[in-house]
Amino acid sequence: MSGQARTGLLALAVTFSAGIHAGLVPEHLAEMPALGYAFIVAAAVGGAIAVALVYRPDDRRLPIVAGLLLIGEIVSWGLFVTVRVPGFSETPEPVETIALVSKLIEALGVLVALWIVAGPEPRARRAPSRAGSRSPSNHRLARMRSQRAG
Repeated sequence: MSGQARTGLLALAVTFSAGIHAGLVPEHLAEMPALGYAFIVAAAVGGAIAVALVYRPDDRRLPIVAGLLLIGEIVSWGLFVTVRVPGFSETPEPVETIALVSKLIEALGVLVALWIVAGPEPRARRAPSRAGSRSPSNHRLARMRSQRAG
């Protein structure tokens, strides 16, 4: 899979996560306003990162940022469903199916981000060799010609 295809896949995971967070804003604003505002921020930041990934697919910093966002969302959710979080009276929250689906997509996004970051650098195109250059193959050819002439 090409580097741009991997980046597109990461952008898709981040977009999915941002969309889920945006869709859950009204419910969370009604139950826990501070959490609703955090979901607004998560949706906006996720959307901005997804757009940046699409417009700058060769920027190797963006997959790191996207991966960190997704890890942060997974860890935050883990805290909110397992322990009482100060300032959030209705924690721990029950585990919902939509959250599990979202966390699965986010985890896949983290794996894709790691694949991009740990993968090889994009290959630069090699300039065509010139007849007079001294690449190893041209060097051998020049040596054979000089042996025949001598």
